[in-house]
Amino acid sequence: MSSTVPSPASDTSPEAELEAERAEHERARTYMAAMREGTLAIHRTYAGELDESGKNLGIGDVGIDKQFGWAMANYTVPRLADLNDRDLALFFGRIWMDDGEDFHIGRRHIRDEQGDPLVLDWRAPLAEQYYRASAHDRRDLTRRRRFGFQGARITGFEDENLLLGQEVASDILTAEIERPRTGPMRDIVATIQPEQDELIRREAAVNLCVQGAPGTGKTAVGLHRAAWLLYNYTEKLDKAGVLVVGPNEGFLAYIAGVLPTLGETSVWQTTVQQLTGAHTATGADGREATLLKHDERIALVCERAVWGHVATAETGLAAAGAEPGEGLLIADGGWRWRLGQRYLDEAITSARKNTRTYTAGRKAVEDTIVQGVRRQAEIRSGHSPDGKWATRIKRAPAVQAFLDAAWPKLNTKTVVKKLYGDRAFRADAARGILTDDETALLTGRPAKPSAADLLIADEIEAHLKLRDPSAAYGHIVIDEAQDLSPMQCRAIARRSGKGSVTVLGDLAQGTTPWAAASWTDQMRHLGKTEVEHTELTVGFRVPAVIIELANRVLPHLGVDVEPARSIRADGSLDFISTADSATADPATDSAAPDPAATDPATALAAGVLEAVAKALESEGHVGVIAADDRAEALRPLLEGTERVDLVAASLAKGLEYDHVVVVEPAEIVEAPATWDTAATSAPGVGLRHLYVALTRAVSRLTVVHDRPLPPQMRA
Repeated sequence: MSSTVPSPASDTSPEAELEAERAEHERARTYMAAMREGTLAIHRTYAGELDESGKNLGIGDVGIDKQFGWAMANYTVPRLADLNDRDLALFFGRIWMDDGEDFHIGRRHIRDEQGDPLVLDWRAPLAEQYYRASAHDRRDLTRRRRFGFQGARITGFEDENLLLGQEVASDILTAEIERPRTGPMRDIVATIQPEQDELIRREAAVNLCVQGAPGTGKTAVGLHRAAWLLYNYTEKLDKAGVLVVGPNEGFLAYIAGVLPTLGETSVWQTTVQQLTGAHTATGADGREATLLKHDERIALVCERAVWGHVATAETGLAAAGAEPGEGLLIADGGWRWRLGQRYLDEAITSARKNTRTYTAGRKAVEDTIVQGVRRQAEIRSGHSPDGKWATRIKRAPAVQAFLDAAWPKLNTKTVVKKLYGDRAFRADAARGILTDDETALLTGRPAKPSAADLLIADEIEAHLKLRDPSAAYGHIVIDEAQDLSPMQCRAIARRSGKGSVTVLGDLAQGTTPWAAASWTDQMRHLGKTEVEHTELTVGFRVPAVIIELANRVLPHLGVDVEPARSIRADGSLDFISTADSATADPATDSAAPDPAATDPATALAAGVLEAVAKALESEGHVGVIAADDRAEALRPLLEGTERVDLVAASLAKGLEYDHVVVVEPAEIVEAPATWDTAATSAPGVGLRHLYVALTRAVSRLTVVHDRPLPPQMRA
């Protein structure tokens, strides 16, 4: 459509054109407010009518369609949230097409009174050209404009003439990427790169696995993909839902504001612990038991613990009081029906082969018994019995006795209790899967389960009965997926059903004892075999000088991933050594602390305060990252300091700060890994925590140390 803003081909001065763009932005804001008022009027109408529909109705009065009224009243709630003024620029780009039309690109669709678009939603198909067009592939664009903005105010613009055939670096794009972080994660909708846009816009059926080095924007890609899918597959995903699974609650709080700014408020964000109820666990396991219960072999033990209850027809016949070779005798009033052992064995075999769950299998055997008796009844009586007759046959004492012995009723609690408490049963379930020593570890207190016990219970329940289809999601975005155990992956897979997944992570940042070494294996645990794998290595968040330091550590992490390379030449890296005899050069640092020097803890604390004070001279948020115990010791020192967060190294993953102060890297490397309440020095985990800590800065990094730096940090 034609815009009211002058074309750049006109003689309008840049200052006048900027004012025209600002006026257009205010016009868009006015129309968005009008759209919100219109939606609010609809909400009030239907909410009010729905409330009144049950009041003061006389005989013969006709009320509103309650279902339609309820649907309209509830539809408007997320729409109103979407149309809130969030003090953000409503558009960040503009494109001119070969056919003369032009469009502003923004966070949501805004239309005028004729219904023509004033702002085109970034998720619309046409907006793809804004992100993908280049001087060498114009995609029907003649010109692209990028806007600079501060909050909701347009501060400037720059134009790129794609007809010239020359790639031009964008100062506005660079400035927005490098803009200081102040608080929670923000969207990257204005700075999405072509390779990121391609992943975001992959169709809904695609299972996407993204290996991303630090700073490559993989988390942002996953969140923007969720918003894009909901916009373009509304009918499917509004019903099935979209779920985001993050590593911890701190991470969820950090990303919580991204999707609402992109126009989506309906996405449920959770952790794997919350998803499985593990956050309610009151018990704890030791190290060996925890590792075992997260092992994929436990899934086989659970399967056998359930299906191992299925017996033979001979067992069932004996329980029903049948004589050998007699078959199952069923009394039905004055009639007597008999089913042979061979028929019953085939019924059990068929049910075991053709049913997905244990409960469905029992019902299949029960139905086969009824069908066998029905055929005899039809032959002998000449007519087909009704449903009441079938129910009576199912309840016949002989049938119940047979089923309870050959295919007994089970529930999750019963199976877990038997697995943990019955030594012989546990040995049978684990035979050939676990060693005797491992089998002995498979114990617990069902009344006081650990987080791992709840995973086992979830696995067992999946074998017993199908999950409610409403509990499955149309698409699940899983971040930091490298840290999930096989059993956690299986729990998520059961919530995915036939839906698709976007899996995000970095094998180099795997810090759990069961961290994945291969994305192929991890996707198999997640129940997906047809997967598109991709690797992001170009960093936009972390400056090159910082990435180069982190890349020294990467070869020592035991994973096959490409090192990151940053497009950013800005940023700074500093070292503060608080040991008199230590050097600040990480390439040559080998000196030992002087025993006669000032108390190391006091000196280190002073060094941290010095680094934080210097960091606060610049704008932005500061993160102080230290080994868990050291972080607790520093807390009183930094408590109440504005713009400063103190973060334990084990919880730093996924976060980002303008300036990061990494405290005593040697302690981070040596710190024990923790899960549940058991601690262990898992090989390599501390070094991975250090790698994570070194890659949280988006502008500046200061390393404060009293001890020599770990050798892996030296050139």
